[in-house]
Amino acid sequence: MVSFPIYSADSHIIEPPDLWTERIDSEFRDRAPQVVHLDDTDLWVLDGEIRMAVVGIQNQAGLRFESPELISKSGRYAEIPELTPDRYIQDLDRDGVQGAVLYSSNAHQAYRTAEQGLLSALARAYNNWIIEFCRTYPVQLKAIAMLNVDDPLEALQEMERTAKLGASGFMIPILPQPGCRYDQPQYQVLWSAAEEIGLPLSWHIGSNRAVFGREPVIDLLKHTTKDIHFQTAITTLILSGVFACYPKLQVVAVEFGTSWVLQLAESMDQAYKRYWNRAAFQFPDGELPSDYLRRNIYMTFQEDIPGIKFRHLIGVDNMMWGNDYPHAESTFPHSQEFLAEHFQGVPETEAAKIAGGNAQKLYKFPR
Repeated sequence: MVSFPIYSADSHIIEPPDLWTERIDSEFRDRAPQVVHLDDTDLWVLDGEIRMAVVGIQNQAGLRFESPELISKSGRYAEIPELTPDRYIQDLDRDGVQGAVLYSSNAHQAYRTAEQGLLSALARAYNNWIIEFCRTYPVQLKAIAMLNVDDPLEALQEMERTAKLGASGFMIPILPQPGCRYDQPQYQVLWSAAEEIGLPLSWHIGSNRAVFGREPVIDLLKHTTKDIHFQTAITTLILSGVFACYPKLQVVAVEFGTSWVLQLAESMDQAYKRYWNRAAFQFPDGELPSDYLRRNIYMTFQEDIPGIKFRHLIGVDNMMWGNDYPHAESTFPHSQEFLAEHFQGVPETEAAKIAGGNAQKLYKFPR
């Protein structure tokens, strides 16, 4: 067990099967995602054919410790207990976690499957629901709203709307729609607004607009080995000077681990020093890309002993732990034991930051 408070910067909810059929804007009601019952599983489908996600492995927290051979993509809503706010708090207590930042399990899959109008409607309905869910326990649960950035001005409006309702951050796709890049001027309204509102933007694994369309099963495995697109997004923001122009902008790379920072920081610095006179942006005062990587980018991990070992090179102040509850790979209900193992020999002040203090500060959990 650890002797300091821990907060999960990456946890999830399970969208109820009637979420969009009940809440989506009326004009999109006939296109709302629905749960289809197959022989051995329930499956989310969109527009009658495009798969969003399966139900099974999203609801199997703890099974990896009890009966790992039973972990399966198959599963039915009728077979799992409803994940209510009360049950969520009970399981956080059981896991020794003081608070959690909640991401979607299915909604972000729509980034790669829904066209602009439908995606915006899906996001609005999801955002209303997740904010209501977290409002039951606002001290312990923090909602991350979902933004469609196909139209940055529309995304700005949704950002402002959900911030007023109580969102604690905003999820955007790792890469925008094909043909667009985050260094283009239309996205400046998002960087400016996020900086002014003071809430972080997030890239969560699997939320990629650029890979639009149906993906084969192997892509699910590729996601679990960490999507390289997020490094493209990070380098685009840094090397184009977005963080130099918006120094208070904060972005979180969620569920990618932390060890990747070492190679990326070194590669960006070498490239910039070698070609600084031809760089897309000239950094002021002799600063390097790695300075912005450690100043403006946060990253979450679940199990990352190498990252802890090299925490001083990665950045103690921007590493955050997450339990990934209630997914099958979650550390629930043994998160305390996992963290105790990770932080053997680590000064308590540093361990406390990584395991909870950084998330507490970023997402404004009460002390």
